Amino acid sequence: MHGSHPNPGRPTGPTLVTGASGAIGRRLVPALVAAGHQVRAMTRSDTAAQTAAAAGAEPVHGDVTDPASLRAAVRGCAVVIHAAGRMGASSAVGPFVPVNVTGTQNMLAAAAEAQVRRFIYLGAAMSLLGSPRPITGADESWPLQQPRCSGYAASKTRADLAVQAANGTQMATVVIRPGWVWGTADDPQAASFVQAVRAGRMRLIDGGRHRIVATHMDNLIHAVGLAIDHGAGGCGYYVFDDGSTTVRDFLAGLLQAHGLTLPEASIPGPAAAGVARALDVGWRITRRPGDPPITRMIVELNRRPFLISDARARQELRYQPVVTRQQGIQRLRNAMRATVQPANPGVLSADKTSGTLSTKTVNRPSALIRVYRLFFRAPG
Repeated sequence: MHGSHPNPGRPTGPTLVTGASGAIGRRLVPALVAAGHQVRAMTRSDTAAQTAAAAGAEPVHGDVTDPASLRAAVRGCAVVIHAAGRMGASSAVGPFVPVNVTGTQNMLAAAAEAQVRRFIYLGAAMSLLGSPRPITGADESWPLQQPRCSGYAASKTRADLAVQAANGTQMATVVIRPGWVWGTADDPQAASFVQAVRAGRMRLIDGGRHRIVATHMDNLIHAVGLAIDHGAGGCGYYVFDDGSTTVRDFLAGLLQAHGLTLPEASIPGPAAAGVARALDVGWRITRRPGDPPITRMIVELNRRPFLISDARARQELRYQPVVTRQQGIQRLRNAMRATVQPANPGVLSADKTSGTLSTKTVNRPSALIRVYRLFFRAPG
């Protein structure tokens, strides 16, 4: 963990990481250990426990949906980093509530009972989706939303607000809100784009011209480490890479790391939104498993600018990115060369917490995706 040093004023005792086997957790745990923290990793399987132990952490069984299992996991801890969560691109909020909302409330209750001094939650910048004004120049003063286009983002907002409300003199709470988390070889969202390109179905929205902010995994891990010692209780902090980029340039870099070229084909934002709404309704009516091939969430993330300032984190957390976008692309390229099997877009990480599109490979009825194929059919 770059630039992290023991702080004499930090709470004494172990740091519990929930979701320790997820995309963020399994990178956060060894980083904390390397920075000198005593880490307790909460896992649900023997395999995950073995991985945590190999990283130098103390594995402990726990499930955020089982309050009784959390008491032993959190007992004696000074800090809790809550990284567990359920992801997905569905617009329905119901499936996300048990883990993302109730699970977070369970963790807060267990932490308060155990007299934990600091509770750090991994939120999501996506909680600003659905804002009545264009998301440009946004910051922590903007109210969080519960967008209809994303059940995941709506559930993250509910959990975020619960964490802020739990702040008090006995336990300080802090929320870290990354943007589009990227930079790993097992990223399911990147894998879904790779699959779309190889199938000839990749289309940019509005030519990919809109500017966005994103967060490399290493920068997110760094920010979380800083939040152990810095940051005001009851506050949220956005953390991003330096500068912004267009969707087009960002995706071109990701695909280049996978040895692919971004196609030129594009679809207007309003048309993409219409297709996504139609598929969303169709998927619900027919109760199809998984997510549609194009979702309302991913359309909303790409059809407008998504520009948020992280100046507050840079001042109060002392956050500075440790990886540039160019360095991140090069690292990803090197990682992909060393990866025998590419990331599987049908695999959903249990606790990656930001702005991702996950898919499941399903047999899709042609009646539902006829409109979709008008815009996303393969060449020829």
